[in-house]
Amino acid sequence: MAGRKKTATEVVGAEIENVAAAAQPEKMEFRLINPTEDGFLREIKWNKEELEAAVRQKIADYENVVYTEDNIKQAKEDRAELNSLVKAIEERRKMVKKIINEPYDTFEKEVKAILALINEPVGIIDRQVKAFEDQQREKKKNSIRMAYGEVIGDLAEVLPFGRIFDSRYLNQTYKLANAQSEIKAKVEKVRMDLETIDSLESKYKLNAKDVYIKTLDLSMALAENKRLSDLEAKLDAEKRRKAEEEAERKRLAEERRKEAEEKAKLDEEQRKAQEAQKKVEQESVIKQQENVIESQENGTEPVKSVSNGGESGTNPLGSNPVSEIGRTIQTIEQQAYVSAVDPFTQQQKAEPPKAGEKRYQTRFYAKGTRSQLEKLIQFMNDNGIEYGRIKA
Repeated sequence: MAGRKKTATEVVGAEIENVAAAAQPEKMEFRLINPTEDGFLREIKWNKEELEAAVRQKIADYENVVYTEDNIKQAKEDRAELNSLVKAIEERRKMVKKIINEPYDTFEKEVKAILALINEPVGIIDRQVKAFEDQQREKKKNSIRMAYGEVIGDLAEVLPFGRIFDSRYLNQTYKLANAQSEIKAKVEKVRMDLETIDSLESKYKLNAKDVYIKTLDLSMALAENKRLSDLEAKLDAEKRRKAEEEAERKRLAEERRKEAEEKAKLDEEQRKAQEAQKKVEQESVIKQQENVIESQENGTEPVKSVSNGGESGTNPLGSNPVSEIGRTIQTIEQQAYVSAVDPFTQQQKAEPPKAGEKRYQTRFYAKGTRSQLEKLIQFMNDNGIEYGRIKA
């Protein structure tokens, strides 16, 4: 067998022999007695070609067969014959498998029983090794915790050890010094980030700090601060806009109120002026009537109407103006004066007489108190009596 490549069985056997030689070779050697390696079944020989040729010949008869209602019974018989053939071949296959597997099944059970004997002390040793490794891992973890305690200071409540501890630190391939350095770096980073947040000139830095404590992400904390600041600015702008609109509304309302007050004041002044003017006119009428009565009683000339410009040819308001503008102004003043003193220019227009109704005219004078004369004039005006001046 020189030059032949060793099989897996030979390799396993050689390893077991080496272990046995170091301990008790006569008891721990794994040897195959029957069959030997060369005596294992390499091939199962059977009448494959013969059976295959017979099957092919048999199924050739069914390749193009077509069954109808008349020969359906034959179809069932053909199907039963082929199923019987399949069953017979399968039974032979299972029998061969069982015969071949029986010695292996027994062999497998025996080997597993021996392995169980070995695995029992392996389990004991494994538990001790695991306990030792756990002890080493816990010792390493305590060393990392000590490094954390050296730098954590007043951040212990904000940043507990378990929050920054990484289970990878306990792997044998992860050096203790590297784990300690990383823990310290994490603590210092958190401290610097919190100082950065505290330095913000913002009323929302406490909100930003809350976000940072939850996430340990400075960018998210600063984003929260900006979001709240922007929201406040937006609300303030809206508040200012509404305040400006309200101030403008009040200003316009105040202007309208003042305009209304000024208008009411002007209307009141105009009303008082009209009442005063009316009173002056009434007093002038009464005064003129008194003058007429006094002249008649004294036998003197009656008062001439100023509407005629004065029979004496003089201007009652003063000397004649020289310029055209002055004459125009004087004419307007004369008309206003005539309206003020001549009672007959103020009479109401008499109602037209009814159709066919005759009108009469009479001459008389009136004498009485100022109040009586006022009522007389008012009576004539109220009843549409036309009246005028009696010229001498």
